[in-house]
Amino acid sequence: MPAQPDDLAALPDSATATAVALSGVRHEYRSGGQRILALDGIDLRLAAGESLAVVGPSGCGKSTLLRMVAGFLRPSHGEISVGGAPVTRPGPDRGVVFQQPRLFPWLSVYGNVAYGLREAGVPRRARRERVGQLLDLVGLGDVAALRPYELSGGMQQRAAIARALAPDPAILLLDEPFAALDALTRERLQEELRTLWLRTGRTQLLVTHSVDEAALLGSRIIVLSPRPGTVVLDEQSALPRAEHARDLPEFTALRARILQAVRAPGR
Repeated sequence: MPAQPDDLAALPDSATATAVALSGVRHEYRSGGQRILALDGIDLRLAAGESLAVVGPSGCGKSTLLRMVAGFLRPSHGEISVGGAPVTRPGPDRGVVFQQPRLFPWLSVYGNVAYGLREAGVPRRARRERVGQLLDLVGLGDVAALRPYELSGGMQQRAAIARALAPDPAILLLDEPFAALDALTRERLQEELRTLWLRTGRTQLLVTHSVDEAALLGSRIIVLSPRPGTVVLDEQSALPRAEHARDLPEFTALRARILQAVRAPGR
């Protein structure tokens, strides 16, 4: 996402005053007449500007946790707040990027990114300026007129990220956003997302199956146990804010600690 610092100066920085809190969060659901406990006793505080990566085995409740922060699900027990306000429904203070881009196929790249702003009644001139900034930020300024089917999978996901950022959300929620991409594209977009976070300082919550992705993109890493998901590792990353972080010994050491927590006996 080849943006320069000057490109970011005009973007609002509402994230700096916002944090996320989960207190005593527990979630159950019914399946085949049985009650399944997905998450149990989750207490987290996400500071403004942090990039929190949540990793764990399939079925540990990672995506459930993210969907509750997004407001798509209500926890069975406990409370979740964003910026001090209880989360009861989805809202523009939370931008969500899913595993699939979910772009509107009948709209151009520009139209997709502008959609939420238009629905919110943002004036056309301000809308055009905001979308132009975001498309430049994610490296899609030259394909604004194209339809999603004319883009590669990686470009579609860049457009989805730009669309999520358009309302200037306080927090960006990413639900395994690169899992459906090929390995080379996935690695490139991971690097670009890290660069985007380093340049903007926007609060992020990422869920992933990938230990490498968690180590690279998390300024803080949470490991969840198998169901019911509980926190078994909560570690601040000491990875330098530098390009090509995968090549650093700090990355290798952090990855090893995360993997050890994921593989620990009984988890």
